[in-house]
Amino acid sequence: MRKRPLLLAPLLALSALLAGGPARAEEGRFDAQVFRPSAAPRDLVMVQKSEVIGNLSPTIGLYSDVAADPLVLILAGEDRKQAANAITGRLELALLAGIGFFDVLDVTMAMPLILFQEGGNLRRFGTEGSVKSTTVGDLRLSTKVSLPYLNRKEQVKEGFGMAIAGNLNFPTGDQNAFASDGALSGGATLIADYRFNFGLLLAANAGVWLRPDNQFAGVRVGDMAQFGVAAEQYVVQRWGLSVIGEVYGYPSITSYPDDPGQIPAEALLGLRWQTKHGITITFGGSFGAACGFGAPSIRFFNVITWQPKTSQEQEEINRLQQRDDEDPDRDGLIGAADRCPDVPGSPENFGCPDLDTDGDGFIDRDDQCPDKPAGPHGKNGCPLAFVRGDEIVITEQVHFATDKDVILEESNPTLEAVAHVLIDNPDIREVRIEGHTDVRATDVYNMALSQRRVASVMAYLIAKGVDPSRLQAVGYGHTQPIYDDSGCLGPDEQLSPDCRFMTSKNRRVVFRILRYGNAGPRPLTGAPEGTEQVLPSGGVLPQKSTTTLPNQGTLPSRGVLPQTVLPSGGSQLPPAGAGGSTKPLPNRGEAGGLPSNKGVLPRSGAPGPAPSSSSQPPAAPPAGPKP
Repeated sequence: MRKRPLLLAPLLALSALLAGGPARAEEGRFDAQVFRPSAAPRDLVMVQKSEVIGNLSPTIGLYSDVAADPLVLILAGEDRKQAANAITGRLELALLAGIGFFDVLDVTMAMPLILFQEGGNLRRFGTEGSVKSTTVGDLRLSTKVSLPYLNRKEQVKEGFGMAIAGNLNFPTGDQNAFASDGALSGGATLIADYRFNFGLLLAANAGVWLRPDNQFAGVRVGDMAQFGVAAEQYVVQRWGLSVIGEVYGYPSITSYPDDPGQIPAEALLGLRWQTKHGITITFGGSFGAACGFGAPSIRFFNVITWQPKTSQEQEEINRLQQRDDEDPDRDGLIGAADRCPDVPGSPENFGCPDLDTDGDGFIDRDDQCPDKPAGPHGKNGCPLAFVRGDEIVITEQVHFATDKDVILEESNPTLEAVAHVLIDNPDIREVRIEGHTDVRATDVYNMALSQRRVASVMAYLIAKGVDPSRLQAVGYGHTQPIYDDSGCLGPDEQLSPDCRFMTSKNRRVVFRILRYGNAGPRPLTGAPEGTEQVLPSGGVLPQKSTTTLPNQGTLPSRGVLPQTVLPSGGSQLPPAGAGGSTKPLPNRGEAGGLPSNKGVLPRSGAPGPAPSSSSQPPAAPPAGPKP
């Protein structure tokens, strides 16, 4: 079943009210209270603004009013001037609450409580002598939606705005005490306003209030129109002090032959103080026209609302209190908080415009790599592969088939990006491809699996044009986990969410940069660039796992140099396995000898296989050079 949007609820209820056709006025009482202040902190009193409550900003409030003669019934009949004071005085309190969503709509609630009321003798109408003094009223739910393209949320200091509001009144009150209509009622309101940059706001409302038809003592109440015009002007803007003036009313749109034509209307004047601590206080008074049952002769009211001082609603209120000379770029930040006072910017960027240095569509404050374009497959503003410190970082992990060394096709873009980084950065002379697994296998199995997988990655990079002499491939199995997944056993579908996260992070391929430097000299024999190595003075190499040569690179502990140049005067090479001892070279003309004027060892006289790019441990070296 599809869920209907929240805004449809009031409309559906109103449709249900209208579907009954022309209603016959039933004998019964009605809600005498038409003074219903809004629960939104930035609304006026009875007239609403187009601005909605800030996103996810909760508000609560309380309003009270004391009215004299709020229900004077002008009796129908021969003597139209006859009147009955059904309620001579009323003290009402209402609890308010509301919240906004996405700076587009808000939802508010009001629960009225009649703390005290008294009235004249109603026995002449065949009822009890006076009304009930204490009771509750009808619960009111309201919503307001800003119209697209007419939402002033991006320019709260100036401009035109429009919104639509709807409300429902639930019959929770006591109808006999003139505190309820005894049935569901509701309405809709069109809101338009304009805010000037010097602190003036003009607003107008027009709408309808659909009510059940009731009559009492010849006075009939049914559907009503709604109108209101208002103005608010800041008196001391930096303090949030403003004055409010309103005129509003509810003329009847239900025609009765003998209806006296009552129009409840009031004129209101109020003073408002919006603090920076989340509290807004509004108080004032109003007087009613002498031609309406719900308009008192005089009314005094007070409204207090509160929202967290760190909420977006409070931020909007603070922005309204800023003078233009304090905030010349009108971005809502003033003083030291605005690092770019002449150019509008976002609060998240300290009042400066959001920049995109690398032009990849991610603004710098959200770009994890602000100086590197993300590219078509990037993530969080970073490319698929980039150099950071001693690592070629990849933003998407390399994925393999389950328990295999087969690289999944989805990881091809990542490995191609790594290959491009190596090709574009020839100064990266050596990279170790490290493979890691999760805990779910034996140590021997995990070590072998990780080794096969990094060997596959190395083969892929070589196929993409990376020099094999720049690569190592080492599988570490489960010896270097990032997270402790020792308790995460079993297939993926049986793992907890935490275990799935930890095992996925432990299964990884890392590209560790071991060495930077220039490529070696190009050999005369046509061997690949970088394979020529120069021996240190004396021509003696110590037997270690690897030997680092000054200003050149690393010499494997076994294998054959494709072309090895001995410095002048050097005539000795260490015998294999000799651990640093030396042996005189054969004289010129002997088998395997070196020409005395060249010092170059021919490739055909090599005593062993060529160096391997694999990370597997080397085989034991031969006992000594062949003659």
